[in-house]
Amino acid sequence: MLKFQISDPATTLAYDRAGHSGPRVLLVQGTGCVGEGWRPQIDDLGRDHQVVWFDNRGIGESTPNSGPITAQELGRDCLRLLDHLGWQRAHLVGHSLGGILVQEAARAAPARVQSLSLLSTLRRGRDAAVPTRRSLRISLSLFFGSERSRRLRLAAMPFPPSYLATLSDDDKLRLVKMIFAREFLERAPIMRQQLAALLGHRGADLTPLRSIPTLIVTGKQDIVVKTRFSDELLAHLPQARLERFADAGHGVPIQHAAAVNKLLREHFARAS
Repeated sequence: MLKFQISDPATTLAYDRAGHSGPRVLLVQGTGCVGEGWRPQIDDLGRDHQVVWFDNRGIGESTPNSGPITAQELGRDCLRLLDHLGWQRAHLVGHSLGGILVQEAARAAPARVQSLSLLSTLRRGRDAAVPTRRSLRISLSLFFGSERSRRLRLAAMPFPPSYLATLSDDDKLRLVKMIFAREFLERAPIMRQQLAALLGHRGADLTPLRSIPTLIVTGKQDIVVKTRFSDELLAHLPQARLERFADAGHGVPIQHAAAVNKLLREHFARAS
């Protein structure tokens, strides 16, 4: 991955890119996830879009943060990356915590956001900081067993049972490796910092975002960010388009990659 140093001299962000022409797209991941988790979108959109993805502070190949983390500061990292790339404007796509970060980036600099895509996310981070009963059971199970068994159990966090039943154990392990940073399973300090950033995020006035073309995507079976939070986003962003997948969980960009990619392409084209 490529790297650049941000304003904090102890922090370096790792990013990568695909595509040489077309609309500019920045993909932003969520809690404990690496940028590589966008692989189904990278491979498709990279054919005719300029696509950039990165590891958030302290995750994957990005160096640890030297101070406290807030959603607002992580959102500014998105803008810093745009500056580094020389991109004045871009389509911002965020999943889970990443959806909050692109909202914060858009609030700070709405003129730089050509469109927003908010996937499996919500308006107030603190609403996701309190786990559902099922996600809590899965989280607690990750303290026990072999690494292989813990990774297999972790697959139930982003994907519903009906989808997991169609996958082999090897497929589940491949997806977990692609999505989650090693820091997630190792319960590294950065995970507590990211969760604290979620808990400290109380939402804000989204009126400045109402002029930005917005796509909201949710899975009805999501146990991490309940689908009703997408309805709340829509209430605050009446210009947005909401797409709900009845059989999908939190990992809807992977579970329904082709359909989500089609929605993104159409959304970018309309916003351009």
